[in-house]
Amino acid sequence: MGSPFSSTLPRTRAYHPLQCAPWKPYDIAVIGAGAAGMMCAAVAAQNGRRVVLIDHAERLAEKIRISGGDRCNFTNINAGPANFISANPHFCRSALARYTPQDFLALLKQHRLDWNEKHKGQLFCDDPSESIIQLRKANATRVA
Repeated sequence: MGSPFSSTLPRTRAYHPLQCAPWKPYDIAVIGAGAAGMMCAAVAAQNGRRVVLIDHAERLAEKIRISGGDRCNFTNINAGPANFISANPHFCRSALARYTPQDFLALLKQHRLDWNEKHKGQLFCDDPSESIIQLRKANATRVA
């Protein structure tokens, strides 16, 4: 008896996970085109990698688009290691130290996007959430 995870479907084609088409190879495939996926893709692209974003939604960043009633709740200025649960408690400490809310605020300032604090450190974009999506796209494609 075979493994319960094996497929009984015939294999008609070999797939290469990091290659979208034979003529356009990618270095990295990011699964999930939400805020984290777009950030990951942007950083990888800025470091010279060819990136493809893959998502189940029809458009990139659907959750960003609806976040905060179309005003995009993009971070909480008070978020810290105590707000995260992990088997490795030092992971979030390291991740949060490498890219802080202030880093993202500097990016918004560079792109002339205004924001405001609503409640208990929740930061919202003054413009529609689409402006944050366009910023993420611009960062991911600027060096591509």
